[in-house]
This record gives sequence, C-alpha cells and structure tokens, in this order.
Amino acid sequence: MFSSLDRVDLVYTGPDGRVRWLQSDHRRPAQIESEAELSLIFALIRLLDPRRDFPEGDEQPVLEYRCQHTPPAFLRTAIAAAGAELVVDGPVPFEGVAPDPGLLLRLALAALADRVARERAVACDLAGLAQLEREQPTRGRDTDEVAYWRAVVQLASFTGEILRARLGGDWCLRGGDEAGVFPAMFVVDAVTIDVFAAAIDRVDGVEGADLCARVQSPV
Repeated sequence: MFSSLDRVDLVYTGPDGRVRWLQSDHRRPAQIESEAELSLIFALIRLLDPRRDFPEGDEQPVLEYRCQHTPPAFLRTAIAAAGAELVVDGPVPFEGVAPDPGLLLRLALAALADRVARERAVACDLAGLAQLEREQPTRGRDTDEVAYWRAVVQLASFTGEILRARLGGDWCLRGGDEAGVFPAMFVVDAVTIDVFAAAIDRVDGVEGADLCARVQSPV
C-alpha cells in the first residue's frame, strides 16, 4: 500500500546504469478506486516532492512508480503528469498527453474536500473545520503511517477549500526555497500559506495548532 509522503521507498541502479527512485503501491485497482482522490494526491506528492532532492550537476534519477497490478486510468494519468514511469511487470508507456500536474492536484484536493464533507456530514465552512479538528485524534507517524498521512491530506484539502471560499486563491506548486513541507502551497494574491505544514502540526498535536485560526488570520 502507499505509505510515506516524505521519502522514497527505494533507490537503486537499473540495468541501464541509471539511478532510479522507486515509489511502490501494492494495492489492487479496486482499492485504489475506493479512495480515488487520496490515491491521486498521494501519487502526485510522492512523485513531485522527491525532485527537490535530485542531485545537482548529475544525470537526474528516473522516478518510478511500481504497481503489482495495472492501476486505474486516473492514476496512470497522475503518474505521467508527474513525469514518472509506471512499472507493473515492466514499463507501461502512457498513451496521450499528460495534463499539468498543478491543475490535476488542484482538482483532486477540491474533490477530496467535497468527499470529506459528505462522508463526515459537515459543511465546508469554519464550523465544519472546527468539528473536524475536534474529532481529529493526535496520531503518531510511526504507529500507522497511512492513517497519519490520510488525516493530514484530508484536513489540508478541507482547509484549502475554506480559504478559497473566504479569500479566493488556489493551490499552486512551488519548488526550491519557496516550497514547504510538500510542494503544494495555497496562494492568495501574494500571500503563500503552507496549509500542509499546519495540518501536520494539528495531527501531531502541536500545542497551539489551530487550522480555524489559520484560516481567519492567514498572514
């Protein structure tokens, strides 16, 4: 199953001598489909974030997303959008034109926020966010990494939609020194808000971490 969002699963040298950075996904297609929005977001982050650590001056590694089964079309599209290579039994070429990864991520985060609102029976507003925060237990990353990152991404997506409704703006990909914990930052006019970092603090149980307060005072 997908796991960590902040590191690669394996670094190895392929038969052609190229260094390959591998991310693995052992789920069956039906499992991927069952949480499509999270699957897409996880894949994009796991493939876009490592690029910040690529060695300078050398031939760039090949990013590889390895599955045991051919994944659904939407995940194949996300892998191609991130500039990675899908490998099942061997390389699986992508047919068509890969979309912009930033656009794909924005759409997926908005869709996830809507799904969270429906499944948790809350409105996508400050009151709904406050309820999600009250119900969110502190989670240890080492105890259940999948549950930990799922909670982070769900809270971040929900918070982003509230920011959009209140202030405008949208998710943008950032690189280099402009990037936060992950390359997806919420930008309102010239203000960049690291929503993912705030969500991580909330799930970690950091004292004073308050997503509602961050929405009301984004600067």
